[in-house]
Amino acid sequence: MTNMRAEKLSFSYASRMVLDDINVELASGEVLVLLGSNGAGKTTLLHTLSRQLVPNQGTVAVDGQDLATLSRRSIAKLISLMPQQENRTTPLRVIDVVRMGRTPHCGWWRPLSSEDAVVVAQSLDAAGMTSLSDRIVTQLSGGEWRRMILARALAQSSPVLLLDEPTAGLDLKFQFDVLDRVRRMAKERNLVVVMTLHDLNLASIFGDRLALLSDHRIVAIGRPKDVLTPSLVEQVFGVRSTVIEHPVFGTPLVITLGASVGSTPPTGSEVKEQLDE
Repeated sequence: MTNMRAEKLSFSYASRMVLDDINVELASGEVLVLLGSNGAGKTTLLHTLSRQLVPNQGTVAVDGQDLATLSRRSIAKLISLMPQQENRTTPLRVIDVVRMGRTPHCGWWRPLSSEDAVVVAQSLDAAGMTSLSDRIVTQLSGGEWRRMILARALAQSSPVLLLDEPTAGLDLKFQFDVLDRVRRMAKERNLVVVMTLHDLNLASIFGDRLALLSDHRIVAIGRPKDVLTPSLVEQVFGVRSTVIEHPVFGTPLVITLGASVGSTPPTGSEVKEQLDE
């Protein structure tokens, strides 16, 4: 069983504060979805959790191991990150890119073992990319590219999986397919999964817990029904909404009604004050 904990985590770009006093704990088998408006710090939080960015203060630990004390290779064995953007000009085959996920385990130059090959094949299948394994990556569509990067992250076989907009560029079928696969793998493999999404209703269906980011902080975290309320949606995203029960999944279904009129989005401290009342 894997545990991940971030305590008093802060990060800034020069003088611009992005994250301030972030505290979150996750257990294996759990899917946490980060939500917030553009610029709220969702991607920065993922990169700080994975030590791609070094925090100004605070700690991130996996199973009690402070990431600040570990090598990059050791961290890669614990955490896989699926980034939002990457260079797409390298003329490699899909399977070659996915094989790179095994690098933390076998190094850059050692040939893959039969066990590595099995993991790569399973990862391609999990992301729905087996039939495209020999295609050159420059020939992939945007959605196919995203699924390839997901397969590479899965091939890393890390107990913590961080996904930055895993549904970006995917059509409706593959949005549900990818998120369903990720959720099932979290349960079956006891993974800690943290991902960013923009779609509140997909987050409601596939997230065990949701975290709303605003004003540099996590201002609300909990079950979808406790976080996706009309007041919080309006305050964090600046839109009016009504929330009903999804007729199939039983999860909160957010129906937006347009931008808030005559008001500006509140700060995260204002949202927290409302939650504390």
